[in-house]
This record gives sequence, structure tokens and C-alpha cells, in this order.
Amino acid sequence: MPVCHWAEGEAAMHSSNLRGDDFKMTWRGEPVRHAEFFSSFRDTERVGILCPRRTEGIGAITLIISYVTAFYDRYRERGADFYAYPDFFTFQRETPCADYGMVDIWPYHKNVPVPRDAQQTAEAITDRGVNVLLVPDGKEQEVEIGRIELESARRNIRRCFAYSESGEMDSFDLSLECDSDPLREYAMAVLDSLPSGNEISELRALWSERFAGGTVRQFFREMELGEALSRI
Repeated sequence: MPVCHWAEGEAAMHSSNLRGDDFKMTWRGEPVRHAEFFSSFRDTERVGILCPRRTEGIGAITLIISYVTAFYDRYRERGADFYAYPDFFTFQRETPCADYGMVDIWPYHKNVPVPRDAQQTAEAITDRGVNVLLVPDGKEQEVEIGRIELESARRNIRRCFAYSESGEMDSFDLSLECDSDPLREYAMAVLDSLPSGNEISELRALWSERFAGGTVRQFFREMELGEALSRI
């Protein structure tokens, strides 16, 4: 029987040094420990983040990293060395796709280009068996999604969260706070993966300011699947 080997020299697991205690969390106004919030998380779960303009996912970086940490926690519980990356994905509507490898959405092909079409976006999400879906906050709109993809989404997607491009929200369920380092480095790597220009320079300046303090805090609202799909 053939044996598969991982290639030498592959990228390091950048965020695997973070631990649950690195996050200060509240859930619906009450403090909650990372281990408690992610107690039911399994290392087979798949997280998908819709980033239509490629860089919005930085506004959800604390939640992405929290899920990545929960993934590595499952491996650490086994007490053995490991070399693994979570099966997490970004879905982006502009090309080239931004590289979210520094938040361990890696290899690069897990940054998935999708067209400006709800049906084809739903196909990309459901084909990858996403269980947790993060979508940018915004107005609900009428979308047409085929019965097969809709049923697949109902079967597989267990949690949905809205996030904002800035990380700020007036109405939220979950708040996440973490030291600015190393998140600043991760965010800048996303921006640096794209061709330089005025927009990227402005975003670098904006996020440098947001990460200037000792910590960064972001907010998220949980929503029903139908509401999340209305934003794809």
C-alpha cells in the first residue's frame, strides 16, 4: 500500500503557540473561558469566512484565531507531537486572493475565489463541508440557492456569525480580546500578500492604528443559517 509523506520545508504552524488563556471572551454579556466556549469543538470541524473584498477577514481575526487555537487544543490533548493544519477556508470575490496563511488557513488553495453569485458561492461553501460560517454584517437580501446546496448547508452548517470589516459592532453576542502581538503581524501579512497600491497602504495605516494598543477587541453576532445565507 502506498504511503504518503509530508514534504520537508513546509510552512510552520504560525499560531500554534497561542493558548486559550490568551483570549478574554464574553458571551452575551457574561465572561466565558475559551475552553468552555469551544468545549464541543472537534478537530474535524471546518470554518469558512466570506471575504468579498479579500481583506475584510482581518475584522474577524480574533475569532478565526480562537477557532484555530481550539483546533490545536484537540491535538495537544492527545499529548503527542503533531503536524496539522485546520480545514478552514476563506471565500473571496476578487483575485488574486489574499493569503491568510499566517492565521493557518493554509495551504494557499484554501483561499477560494468565488464569483458574485449566491448559488456558486453556496456551492463552494457546501462542497467544502463548512460547519461554521462567518459572513460580513450587512443588509439581508433575496438570494436564490438550489435545493441541493440549501439542504447541504442545513445539514452541515451548525453555527453562523456576522462580523464587521472594522471589528466593531453595536449589537453583538460575542466579544473577543487578545494581545495585539502577534495578531498585528498576522494582519499585515494578509495585506502584504496583495499587490501594493493606495488601498493597501490605507488599510495598513488603518490597521496599524487599530493594533497600536496593547490589545485588540472585536465583536460578533450569532445568527440563524437563513440570515447568514442572505448575506452571501
